[in-house]
Amino acid sequence: MVMVSLGEVQGMIAAEKSFEFQCKNGKARLTIVGPKVIRVQMTQGEKYRNHESFARVPYAKSVSVISEEIDSGWIIATNLFRIRVQSDEFQIRIEDVEEQRICANREVAVKWDDNSFRCPLSMSGEDHFYGLGEKTGGLDKKGKHYEMWNVDNPHHGIDSDPLYQSVPFFIVLREGNAHGVFLDNTYRTVFDFGEEDSEEYFFGAEGGPVDYYIILGPKLSEVVGGYCQLTGYPHFVPRWALGYQQSRWMEYESTEDVMEIARELRSRNIPCDTIVLDIDYMNEYRVFTWDPEVFPDPEDFVDTLAEMNLRLMTIIDPGVKLEEGYDVYDQGLENGYFLRQRDGEQYVGLVWPGETVFPDFSRPEVRRWFGSFYKRFADIGVSNSSWIDMNEPSNCIYPGLREEYSMDSVTTIDGEPWEPQLRNAYGLLMADAVYHGLRSAYPNQRPFILTRSGFSGYQRFASMWTGDNQSEWEYLWLSIPMLLNLGLSGIPFCGADVGGFTGDVTPELLARWYQVGCFYPFFRNHSRIHTARQEPWRFGEDIETIAREYIDLRYSLLRYLYSLAWRASYTGEPMMRPLVFEFQEDAATYDEDTQFMIGPFLLIAPILEKGTESRDVYLPEGVWFDFWTGERFSGPERLKIKAGLENMPIYVRAGAIIPLGDNIQFTDQDQGDLTIWIYPGRDSAFELYEDDGISEDGASAVMQMRLVSHHRSITFDLQKRQGEWHPSKRRIVLLFKGLDALSWGARIDDVPIEILSRTQDAIEICIDDDGERHRIELRRL
Repeated sequence: MVMVSLGEVQGMIAAEKSFEFQCKNGKARLTIVGPKVIRVQMTQGEKYRNHESFARVPYAKSVSVISEEIDSGWIIATNLFRIRVQSDEFQIRIEDVEEQRICANREVAVKWDDNSFRCPLSMSGEDHFYGLGEKTGGLDKKGKHYEMWNVDNPHHGIDSDPLYQSVPFFIVLREGNAHGVFLDNTYRTVFDFGEEDSEEYFFGAEGGPVDYYIILGPKLSEVVGGYCQLTGYPHFVPRWALGYQQSRWMEYESTEDVMEIARELRSRNIPCDTIVLDIDYMNEYRVFTWDPEVFPDPEDFVDTLAEMNLRLMTIIDPGVKLEEGYDVYDQGLENGYFLRQRDGEQYVGLVWPGETVFPDFSRPEVRRWFGSFYKRFADIGVSNSSWIDMNEPSNCIYPGLREEYSMDSVTTIDGEPWEPQLRNAYGLLMADAVYHGLRSAYPNQRPFILTRSGFSGYQRFASMWTGDNQSEWEYLWLSIPMLLNLGLSGIPFCGADVGGFTGDVTPELLARWYQVGCFYPFFRNHSRIHTARQEPWRFGEDIETIAREYIDLRYSLLRYLYSLAWRASYTGEPMMRPLVFEFQEDAATYDEDTQFMIGPFLLIAPILEKGTESRDVYLPEGVWFDFWTGERFSGPERLKIKAGLENMPIYVRAGAIIPLGDNIQFTDQDQGDLTIWIYPGRDSAFELYEDDGISEDGASAVMQMRLVSHHRSITFDLQKRQGEWHPSKRRIVLLFKGLDALSWGARIDDVPIEILSRTQDAIEICIDDDGERHRIELRRL
């Protein structure tokens, strides 16, 4: 196999922030997109791209750039980095201002073999790799090889690849400093992090443009934020989406099957916000329809759930049943909206309804048409949401089976092969269609979309779950690194099916899964037909009690979690994050994928093995408190912790500011006084975000909180509430924890006050929430 590189540089043309290099075998362009973002494009022909990016959003920041020609090539420099371009064989090396390597090509910048290419870079033994979306395996992807090709893999194992979606973005952590690479290419792409050669990592594709972005840190948060600047910040979900969701794929005999579950949830005081219907609510799997025998009056059914303060969410697939007289099919056929083959005939696949056709979501008019059907749900009160599935697109094709339904013959509207360039984008474009359809059907409400498939940028429209997992212990563990890497890939609102989708869950596994799942950003119990039922009460009182207590814990933390979701929507910071995100210089965190952080303050250390009631816990540097007992620890430290079935280890970081509320049954319920747990010992800050929970442009408010800790004094500042939203009358209850309560006095706004209550290690102070600034000071007596 002969691979071609760009070869010798023959000249350079500089524009304001763009530098084009004419080479022996093609050309390259370097563009300084922003202060920490570099775009690299290379081609053997005249064009760098044949179509606009599906992933990108407009982003450009002014940057002062200078260039200089030197003996070996060129230097392009800003005040934050420099790029060295080698002229005898085009390749680049990016350095910081102290000339330390950030990343560098290995021998050449690109190698082509016909239309496929790979971009090799030098790798060291100290490199660590994260991201790539939902990939299986551990947190650190070093030594692994991955492909991006969206497929329905319903029996995937813990090392299966590829899976449902493609996020061709990864992060390199080298000597405590991070940078990211985003390959903006929808073809089948590959990423090798030293499996083939321990001194090289590379990425490439089977076709499409050589077009990638290098995003500089050095902090992980800066890299994730930079990626979101390029591809869009995550959609801010409505508050109800943070509530518990109960789901099952089942053959409904009547609405009573669903109502029984709803009544059990409410009678057993198990908090829940949403009942989710899988495919069997439809009339013979026709999308946007209801089974008239099971749901003869869908509007009355939805109203009855609403009276119980439960929302209804339904599933939709992209496949449309091929059937004359079915209005969705008839409209699509009349307008030529479905995918077509080379011979001009519409492509016919095989999915749940039988013979099925697929909307061509690459066309804006098709996206508008498909999205318009959501008004049918809006008109009867279904929640502003959609669970979109089978959108890889899945076509019921397994190796060696029904190959007559292959999509090889499908073409784009321009007559080009569809699958190589657009398959990976199909889920993203469907999410776009559904998002805008929901926004039209439910004006000024934030929609919630859950997708199985997608491509970089889908976080603008949808959240995701990890697909068809199994009711086995290894999948409980696997959910953690998968969700952590999704968070590092700009997808903060994600989850896995609690209890597992396939197989029969055991009581012990279900209890442990509820403990972990209550901290997933997206929290849903879901299982498939013909498996053991796994609602919280199915395994007796003990398991039900554990499930209820952890769901209660989730709802008590709603104010904290909602504020994290809001922050993620404008920074990209993950809600559920690996320890390395908070402790980037601690090498012990680099591959830690059995523990995780929720926001900056809570460390979760779940039990992940059958029959186990203890585990090793790593606490990074700093002071930590046992969430349950208040016991104090000093890190870095490794502990052996006992945890019976009813208990999951949780630790709170010194400096924590955690807003809480009363236990409630659904997220729209009043949570009463604003309680704030404060753990002195480290200076910190937190922003409490509040609004009506659903409006797109409604009133909102932010309250900034700052904690300053000294040996003999503690200062907690509540800043004036900013915004037009105002709570109903309530108090602010401040609970300072981890203190010798008897040795402190308190002042509010320089006025001495009586401490409301003291316990062995906590002080409680109350003030009216008037929205004004207040300073609370504690001083040792």
